[in-house]
Amino acid sequence: MQIRQAAISDYPKIVKLQLENTPGQLSDAEKLQGFVVSDMDEQQFAAINQALGILVAMDGDQLAGFVCMVPLAMQPRHPVVDAMLATFANQQFDGKTLLQQRVFVYGPVCIGKQWRGQGVLQKLFAAVKAHTCADYDLGAAFIDDRNPHSLAAHVQGLKMTALKPFSCKEQNYQLVVFPTTT
Repeated sequence: MQIRQAAISDYPKIVKLQLENTPGQLSDAEKLQGFVVSDMDEQQFAAINQALGILVAMDGDQLAGFVCMVPLAMQPRHPVVDAMLATFANQQFDGKTLLQQRVFVYGPVCIGKQWRGQGVLQKLFAAVKAHTCADYDLGAAFIDDRNPHSLAAHVQGLKMTALKPFSCKEQNYQLVVFPTTT
């Protein structure tokens, strides 16, 4: 398994994997294994990759998974990101508000079905920390309350810290953070 920054040639594979794992493409049983709420195109992925980065896990020439990292200032932003950022003054980690720390947005992250449970998420997460530790104190992610698998994978599996939940357009989300250093 090779973890590296995404190349332009990876964007079609990233879009395809993302779309295969949106709620509209999954059965109720499949949704229990996790899903992504993003619906981005190649141009949006290119902008993210140029701003902070997209890391991919490659199994030969097959995309096993990807994770996006976005600076807070990146525009345009999804309304859920704006709702999350609006809570930062009242969210604390390690004795400081999130506004007092250098924070980036972690996600979306998606692992292909055939690679789940094989440590791909952990490898991507380690690479995210290595990629961001010089410039950021914390990564912050939002997880849809309807996605308990993702919450468990990040809080129990990766040891992220759940802070205060928030809402956007009548949907509830969990805010989770992690330090970029160990």
